[in-house]
Amino acid sequence: MKISTRSLVREFPKAKAAARKGRTVEIRDGKTGEAFLLIAKPIQTFGELAASAKGVHAGPRDLSSREGFDA
Repeated sequence: MKISTRSLVREFPKAKAAARKGRTVEIRDGKTGEAFLLIAKPIQTFGELAASAKGVHAGPRDLSSREGFDA
């Protein structure tokens, strides 16, 4: 996605959404010709993180009865 610095404020929600999807957003200054790249690192959603954690807390619900926590 390519946008200019003049349209950055107007197009920022679209640019942010595109960057979050992993697309590179090029912001070009019309006066100087400088180009800036906006790239966001995609992160995992909570559901994706929770799916990999299933079974981690298997065992007795009372933590004090687990090994090493005897009273």
